[in-house]
Amino acid sequence: MAEERIKRRLAAILAADVVGYSRLMGEDEAGALAALKEHQALVIDPKIAANSGRIVKLMGDGILAEFASVVDAVQCAIEIQREVVGRNAEVSQARRIAFRIGINLGDVIPDGDDIYGDGVNVAARLETLAEPGGICISGTVHDAIGNKLPVSFEYMGEQDVKNIEKPVRAYRLAGTPREASTRVQSLPQSRGRPSLAVKPFENLSGDPEQNQFTDGLSNGIIVALTRIPNLTLIHDESLSLRRSKEMTVEELGRRFDVLYVLKGGLRKLGGRIRVHAELMEVSTGRIVWAEKFDRELGDISGLFDLQDEITGEIVTALDVKLLGGEAIRLVRSAFRNPVALQSYFSGESLLWESKNNLELHEAQRLLEESIRLEPTSSAGYAAAAVAYWVEALSGQSDSPEKTLEFAVERAQEAIRLNDVTGYPHLILAQVHLSKREFDEASAEADRAVSARPSCPAAYTLKASVLNYLGRSVEAIEYAQYALRLTPVHPPMYPAILASAFYGSERHEEAIAAAKTAIELDETHIDPYLVLAAANVVLEHSEDVRWAAEKVRKLKPAFNLKDFSASQPYKDQKHLDRLLDQLRTAGLE
Repeated sequence: MAEERIKRRLAAILAADVVGYSRLMGEDEAGALAALKEHQALVIDPKIAANSGRIVKLMGDGILAEFASVVDAVQCAIEIQREVVGRNAEVSQARRIAFRIGINLGDVIPDGDDIYGDGVNVAARLETLAEPGGICISGTVHDAIGNKLPVSFEYMGEQDVKNIEKPVRAYRLAGTPREASTRVQSLPQSRGRPSLAVKPFENLSGDPEQNQFTDGLSNGIIVALTRIPNLTLIHDESLSLRRSKEMTVEELGRRFDVLYVLKGGLRKLGGRIRVHAELMEVSTGRIVWAEKFDRELGDISGLFDLQDEITGEIVTALDVKLLGGEAIRLVRSAFRNPVALQSYFSGESLLWESKNNLELHEAQRLLEESIRLEPTSSAGYAAAAVAYWVEALSGQSDSPEKTLEFAVERAQEAIRLNDVTGYPHLILAQVHLSKREFDEASAEADRAVSARPSCPAAYTLKASVLNYLGRSVEAIEYAQYALRLTPVHPPMYPAILASAFYGSERHEEAIAAAKTAIELDETHIDPYLVLAAANVVLEHSEDVRWAAEKVRKLKPAFNLKDFSASQPYKDQKHLDRLLDQLRTAGLE
């Protein structure tokens, strides 16, 4: 009779043990055993259960656990190490319990409640490569989690491990265990949260002039949704979302890795609008929610009221709770004047589409007109603040300082009028940073993230502030999270990630991110500066010369004195290191 086929299954395996347990037992056997049991009862068991795992077996000071989801396994490991770090703060160094954790994704062979096989063996070998308080994962785990968790892992190369035929790609948790713990607490966790992509609403009017009107509704819904803290909203940063328009629901779901997609269409006939919207579950194609809206713009508050109504329906369908009073506040701040509303939409659309100073000034004029027509609506002030901010930062203003001051005035007025966009805090954070007011910049960046918890621009700004504060490891996580939120993104996002990688002395990754930014826009010099400096460190002379020449070509008047004055690093040594490497690259 043929031999029975061995049954296997794919599983995420977590292996952990106590660092220096023999030493602890030798010094105080009873105390070490009691401490281990306490950690197991109060930390290990609850964290594994909370992340849908199961303990396979205990082996002295070792633990083997199995998870169906690799994201759950990594999340569990992070939570365990965070909790252990916190508990160790209260005991002496000599009595501290520290764990090493290894995680692998691979085939296992079940044997009753036990499991064995190479999937288990690799996890056990990775655990021995982890630092005290650290986490080491295999390449299969790293590939599977992607950017689904707001932490990063550093490549350790291919490791030859005992009894495994082929070398294993290994990664370790970036930063110290305490830094990693702080990052996990500070960034929102997407696991278990509804995730949504918005497919731009279609203009069904047959009139190209209504495209701005339709895009305005799409963006209005997105702006409202970014303020919902329990929703992971994935979207293009471009307000017109041109690339997303061409995608099917299935393509959006795959590209953005979301559970739901919102789509719809708008028909505008005179002063009347008809909108239909559908919320679809990507995996099944099932319509979770659908609704039609038929309104006279003159009868209610225009598109802002309609936007809030649709947003509220989506929130109900996804079972996500709004912040207290949030919907009421959005309605209260809505435009009441349809002409002001049209000026706002036209100005905001032109702001993000502008290619020169003339178009930018026209956007400012339209937004100022919306303020004149409706001086009590915060949205006009917020968008105008962004328009002046963009002009000041782009170098297109004849008087950047005065333009920036006007941006601040508009931002502060928007906040006074109960801002619904979150834009003003982005501007104020950047202004405080430029003035070297670091505590204020950090506080405003935090407010921007709180005001817009699904806004990638807020996380990117926070990353920039952290990098200038010298907290580059944390900056990387925020920048990567922003990219996760907006797979189709502006070049500024990978450019800031490149700077954060450079600040962390992860030069190969800095170069890769800078090249991504350049592929999106070849006209900005910041990523070329990162390329020049990072390649100096790596002694890639040809790449150094190429990057430096690009800087000179794009900005003939570039000089290190002016550049230095524009870089608000809190610690001078970080700026000095960058300047020294740029000088080595031949820039003066």
